Amino acid sequence: MREQLAILIKLQKTESAAAGIIAKKKDLPVRINRLEEEFKACCEAVEKEREQLEALRKSRREKDIHLQKGQETLKRSRERLFEVKTNKEYQSILKEIETLEEKKKMEEELNSLAGELDVCVRKSADLKKGISPEILRKYEQIKNAGRVVAVVSVWKEVCDGCHMSIPPQLYNNLQKSTTLITCPNCNRIIYWERRDG
Repeated sequence: MREQLAILIKLQKTESAAAGIIAKKKDLPVRINRLEEEFKACCEAVEKEREQLEALRKSRREKDIHLQKGQETLKRSRERLFEVKTNKEYQSILKEIETLEEKKKMEEELNSLAGELDVCVRKSADLKKGISPEILRKYEQIKNAGRVVAVVSVWKEVCDGCHMSIPPQLYNNLQKSTTLITCPNCNRIIYWERRDG
C-alpha cells in the first residue's frame, strides 16, 4: 500500500504541474492578442497622425498660394509638423520592435510549455500503470468531485486537505498503512507523514 500511495503522490504532483502549464498556455495567447491589439492601436494612431499631417500640408500649400504674408509663421509650423511626424514614426518603430520581441519571447515560452506539458502527460500515463485500477478510480473520482488535491498527508491527527481532526483509531490505522484510507471529513485519500516537531 505504501508503494501505491507513493506512486499516487507522484501522479498528483505531475498532474498539478500539467494543470499549471495548461493555465499558462491559456494565458499566453491572451497576452499575445493584447500585445497585438496595443500595437494595432499604436499603428492606427500613427496613421491618423499621418492623415492629419497630410491635411495640414494640403492646407499649407493652399495658404502658400493665397497668402504671401506670414511666411515666417508657416516656416515655423512646417518645422514643427516635421518634428511631430519624425517623433511619432520613431515611437512607432520602437513600439513595433518591442512588440515583436515580446511576441517572440511569448511564442518561445508557449513552445517550451507544450514540451513540458507533453512530458507531464507521458509521466502521468506511466505512473498510472503502477496503480491498481480500484485505487486509480478512487483518485480520479475525488479529483472529478472538484478537489484540486486528491491525496493529502496527515500529521498529529490533522488532515492537510481540510485541516480537520481525524479519529484517533483511524490515525493509528493510517500509520500502519495497510489499506487505502480516506478522510471522514473531506473524503480525500490520506496518508501518514512523519514530521519533525
